[in-house]
Amino acid sequence: MRALIIAWKDVRHTYRNIAALAMMLVAPMLLASALGMAFGSGDDFSIQAVKTVVVDLDIAAGGAETGDETGSGLYDETRQVPAPETPSGSAMVRVGNQIVATLTSSGLADILSVREVTGEAEARRAVDEDEADVAVIIPAGATEALSGEARGGAMDSAAVVQIYKDPAATVGPSIVAAVVRSVTQSLEGARAAALAAAGLAVSQGTTDTEVLRRLAAETAAAYGATAEGAAPLRLDARAPVISGEDRAAAPNVASQVLVGMMIFFMLFGASTPARSIIDEQREGTLSRLFTTPTPRSVILGGKYVAVFLVVLLQSVVLLLAGWLLLGARWGEPGPVAVLTLCGALVAASLGLLTVSFAKTPGQAGAVSSAIFVFLALIGGNFVGSTNIGGAFALVRRFTPNGWLIEGWDSLLYGGSWADILFPVVAALGFSAVFFALATWFFSRRYA
Repeated sequence: MRALIIAWKDVRHTYRNIAALAMMLVAPMLLASALGMAFGSGDDFSIQAVKTVVVDLDIAAGGAETGDETGSGLYDETRQVPAPETPSGSAMVRVGNQIVATLTSSGLADILSVREVTGEAEARRAVDEDEADVAVIIPAGATEALSGEARGGAMDSAAVVQIYKDPAATVGPSIVAAVVRSVTQSLEGARAAALAAAGLAVSQGTTDTEVLRRLAAETAAAYGATAEGAAPLRLDARAPVISGEDRAAAPNVASQVLVGMMIFFMLFGASTPARSIIDEQREGTLSRLFTTPTPRSVILGGKYVAVFLVVLLQSVVLLLAGWLLLGARWGEPGPVAVLTLCGALVAASLGLLTVSFAKTPGQAGAVSSAIFVFLALIGGNFVGSTNIGGAFALVRRFTPNGWLIEGWDSLLYGGSWADILFPVVAALGFSAVFFALATWFFSRRYA
């Protein structure tokens, strides 16, 4: 009972501090709301279809290039289709047909708005006058360069597929360039298959040049036809797969950001009442408490409970505000309650640890801030509940906040008890270690 009285006194003192309330409640809500409005408050955000013009000068074999070769000074990116070592015949799938068919395919209709024009000058002019974001210029002789049948019999020529764009545009031209690169790489695969077939025939004793040419041409044509029929490129947006029969809709951006901000500012919320231990020591009130019949362990226990209650109340308020104001769907009540308690335990234990070895309030504030920001950077608080992979996904698991964010991410996408089991166990493990270390430091100081 005495510990609870001490705890309640510290909780009331903390929540009467306007500056502390602004840091604990207002700051995370403002950041989450601002980023939510910037990236869309709905379940998803999208980009407008990239306005693209394409001119296919490769329609007729040996056709002449037309239009202006110099352009108007806008950025000019090229994709080369190199000539092979050996010719492969006229049956090769046409480069221009492949690129145009892919750009205008139904799988890319949502992100590319493609219009075909007849000349290179017209394509460049469309970009110069902001009628298009990017122009794709397929040169004459591209197919012949790929197959080794370049004009004049040259065997070392290369056709240049030009990606002409405004330097102010970034995302759209990158998408178009990736599509073109995918097609040219596929055609390179056809050429490589043709050369491999010819080489295998030679190794088996075939020396007739015409037979080798025909074999290479047929292999390249078969490879190209297979690639064309298989739709070389298709975009498929997938939501994370969550185990269980019930899957929630994708969370909005604001709720994902709020998760990271909530956990981050809970750490600062915990450090505020934790630093009161040092404040009371400097003011002499803590030593007077130690002279009362109340055991020191009960007094420190009350301080511990106060820190926990402060961050628990802070997290509850933020969750309710996110639900009411930002439309956040946190998930099933049971797992949400457990993760909330685990977050409060982690924040309280770490807040106590960071001040347990500090000698002054200023030192405690500096040390706490440095530790919290470092953990937030490697734990992913500034990216919130997002699906990440690679080395960062591994590194964040060395932090308690990283495990908490992983648990909240599962709940936001419709997860249940099984999905938060490991995050909860890991968070409790960190909390136990932090509490043990904080108790050891405080016991040595106030022995």
